[in-house]
Amino acid sequence: MPSEKESLGLNSSRRVLLSKTFLAVVLVMIIAIGSISIYFLYPIGATSIPRVGENRAAIVDALSIQRPNPEFENTAVNYLTSAGLSVDIYNASQATVEFMKSFPAGYVLVIFRVHSGTSRQGVFYFTSETYDESKYEPEQFRDELRPGRDYEGHPAVFAFGSKFVDAYLQGRFQNTIVIGMGCFGAGTSYGTEEEVTIGGTQVEKGPNLADAFYRQGATAVVGWDVLVTLEFSDRVTLDLIKALAVERLTVREATEKANLQSGTDPVYKSSLTFYPEQNGDKTLMVESQHPQPEAWTASATSQVRTHQRVPLSVCCQLPTIEIVGLSLRRA
Repeated sequence: MPSEKESLGLNSSRRVLLSKTFLAVVLVMIIAIGSISIYFLYPIGATSIPRVGENRAAIVDALSIQRPNPEFENTAVNYLTSAGLSVDIYNASQATVEFMKSFPAGYVLVIFRVHSGTSRQGVFYFTSETYDESKYEPEQFRDELRPGRDYEGHPAVFAFGSKFVDAYLQGRFQNTIVIGMGCFGAGTSYGTEEEVTIGGTQVEKGPNLADAFYRQGATAVVGWDVLVTLEFSDRVTLDLIKALAVERLTVREATEKANLQSGTDPVYKSSLTFYPEQNGDKTLMVESQHPQPEAWTASATSQVRTHQRVPLSVCCQLPTIEIVGLSLRRA
């Protein structure tokens, strides 16, 4: 049998071992809790920002499957290319959360043909990605993403708001004019409910999503002040694009002209507005890359590269178009 002194030594060794084990477990728990807290509380932005070339516009059409409008697309592309812009079209299959996180910088005009709704957290633009409560849990916890439901009864999708723009799209909209084609698309409304809704909600005025785009460099955000029908939005937005790109009117002039030409929405009486007010005198920034002698003019026969082509008769997916150049003809 061990002596009393040996027993005391063994007990002391056990206590030291237990103490070290306890400290190790506590340390692991602290690290785990800290890691989980960081994961949920602090978004991880992109380490490198993708960038497009000069004189490019983007159309994000999250409705190209549910509510396709090839006439809108073709007319918008014609207006923009005639103004010297190349055009990238991102259809519904591409308009996901991850796509928005990696949205390229450098566009002078970004058009969101999307549904949008409002809540106590402000306006949220809808992606086309079906909502799943188990996905993007940290982003949902931080109110960067929320489920959005349209008025047509489709399944809920992920919608992004001002906190998402500030977290993941830092510096992506330098000198960009943003057009929000959905309800409350101007990004200056707060709802009275926690849920992101489109119809049947009271709203209060105040910049939120629009201010987030502005913080990330946007020249202005133009969109609808309240609810709007999609058909009306498609038509009036074309007038707005023409005024901004072809006629080179200021943001204020283009917004007022589009409102004057079409009046208010026949159902919801909405009209276009813009934010911030002090940038109403700004125009679309189109750089002159290749000055042309007076004897030459741009031809309408632009080169076009099309990706993911699907026949329009299928009405399920519109092509992504990249305008890569203009040919020249003598005047």
